[in-house]
Amino acid sequence: MNALLLVLGILSAVEGPACAQAPRIGAAGAVSGRVLAAAPGGSERGMASGGDVFHKDAVQTDARGRLQVLLLDETIFTIGPDSKIVLDEFVYDPFTDAGKVTAQVTKGVFRFVTGKVARKKPEGMKVKLPSGTVGIRGTIAGGRVEADGSSLIALLGPGPDNNADERPGGMTVSNAGESVDIDVPGYATRIAGPDSPPSPPFPLTPEMLASINAAPEPSGADAG
Repeated sequence: MNALLLVLGILSAVEGPACAQAPRIGAAGAVSGRVLAAAPGGSERGMASGGDVFHKDAVQTDARGRLQVLLLDETIFTIGPDSKIVLDEFVYDPFTDAGKVTAQVTKGVFRFVTGKVARKKPEGMKVKLPSGTVGIRGTIAGGRVEADGSSLIALLGPGPDNNADERPGGMTVSNAGESVDIDVPGYATRIAGPDSPPSPPFPLTPEMLASINAAPEPSGADAG
């Protein structure tokens, strides 16, 4: 019954009138530095590991901040310093694993690992950037959004030779009416701006890979 109420509550938030309290869609983890979250029109609140994340929360880190968000379908978003993500849409039926996940990264470094929604139906998950959209097919991806709106987006895994018997994934990056498919981990594309299509895929250099590292620091202290 609780799971059914959860599904109905999330569907109501997405499709119906705004409620006084948005549904909880996940939890924060591995918080370091200062991390703030705010609902639309609401005041900011400090985030700490284990804190609730709600539908349509905008989450932002400071210059030392890092954060993981674990959604109820096991999708994981990680953002690095000076980064911001908005959890635009989350619909999830725990009985069937069907649903929809949409997030918007407006600046900074990000990484995501797909959960049950994308495994059930890959087109159910998308990540929006200031210039472009990333469609995911059961995988791990990451990137960086620069201050001018340009982006670097990389496929990080899993590949066909992974050791966990994971189904190989991929992603489609689209902008300006054109799309690029990336199926090989370690390859990336760039989008120069709103009117620019994604570049042809190219291999990440070690420097590029380091620049999109959003992993929380083990020694980071929680922000209250």
